[in-house]
Amino acid sequence: MLITIELFHPANFTASPGMYQFLSHAEHYDPKYQALGYFGPEWWFLLHMTQTPMVGLVAVGLWLMVDDVSGDAGGATIACAWLARVAIFVFAVYFTVLDAIGGIGLGRTIVVVESLKLSQQQLDPIISLLNTMWTDPLVGGVGSFVSLTASWAAFAASALIATTLLLSRRAGWVNMAVLVGFGWELQTSHAAPHGPIAFALLIVASGWLWWTRRRRAV
Repeated sequence: MLITIELFHPANFTASPGMYQFLSHAEHYDPKYQALGYFGPEWWFLLHMTQTPMVGLVAVGLWLMVDDVSGDAGGATIACAWLARVAIFVFAVYFTVLDAIGGIGLGRTIVVVESLKLSQQQLDPIISLLNTMWTDPLVGGVGSFVSLTASWAAFAASALIATTLLLSRRAGWVNMAVLVGFGWELQTSHAAPHGPIAFALLIVASGWLWWTRRRRAV
């Protein structure tokens, strides 16, 4: 689900033509925006309504990777497992906040604004406000405290999970390198192409881990 929808999550539109100027209408494929296409503000709203619970499930899956690390695993392993859980919690909270403000809320606001049939003179201050909020240093959709916290927490979680599983000998180096690759790609961006790559790597890493555990159990 996430791989599919992120293929239609555009990027690189903030500076030119501007957030509102791009998101307020549908756009055909253009390589500079990286997505396969964009279907308009209704899609921006639906995309993030879908993405938010899916990312919540990703957080649950990441948590389960270290859920069975017990007290006999060693002090360093236990410490890494708990730090991983903290990072997963921060990732889940701040990614949800980011989606709520810059995705669900923004998308619905643009839909409502477009439905009001305002004159250009009435529309200009609204566009200015929404574009300014999009680049706000605290809650904006790009480069803000909320955005960067969610991104770096994803990378930290993947690195700490990998460290935990390697210290406890529950996984191999190559498997965990794939998991860290997921975290790095998601830290870079969840829009196309990094988002689809990230979630594809997570599927490979988690499937590999499941297969390894199953084989050892047998």
